[in-house]
Amino acid sequence: MTITMKRTVLAALLMAASVTAVRAEPITARFRGTVARVEPDRIEIRRPSGSTLSLRMDPKTRVYAVNASDLGAIKPESYVSVIGAAGSEPHRATAVTLYSPSERGFEAGSQPWDTAPGATLTAGWVADLQRGAPLRLAVTYGGGQAAFEIPRDTPVTQFSPGERALLQPGAAVTIFARSDADGALDAGTIAVGRQGAVPGL
Repeated sequence: MTITMKRTVLAALLMAASVTAVRAEPITARFRGTVARVEPDRIEIRRPSGSTLSLRMDPKTRVYAVNASDLGAIKPESYVSVIGAAGSEPHRATAVTLYSPSERGFEAGSQPWDTAPGATLTAGWVADLQRGAPLRLAVTYGGGQAAFEIPRDTPVTQFSPGERALLQPGAAVTIFARSDADGALDAGTIAVGRQGAVPGL
């Protein structure tokens, strides 16, 4: 085998190894819908499209309760996450989630979100709050800050620790899941709405 051929074969092997390594890494995704069925180690949800999706649960799966709230519950120094529509600041908020003290730090920072094209999720501390129509607030997080306008009809929810007993048929859920190398989906975090609430995530 010539030196050139050896180099070609080595390059091909390295490329194949690289692709295999990438595929082996778990993929994080979010799924939304309503609970269709729950078993000790599995949850099945009905998605907005009408299709169903089954995900595995294990002892590490975390469940959080989501309750309806309102704009009046937002206080200076509250820890919140805001889904903002695409556009320049101040962003128009489409959903706000408040967090209990034990959950401060959840999804801290600003990142693209999959609720709409160009949407972002920004989580951090309320640094400035101006009540009015619309309400205006600034959210600060490590290394950054973002400003939002929050219309009066914006859904507001409260996020706190929950338990699997809340996973009742018909309850709205947002599931943070990971895809294993075999393609199976594992539910890592489940936010479940109580009394008709819909998770704002």
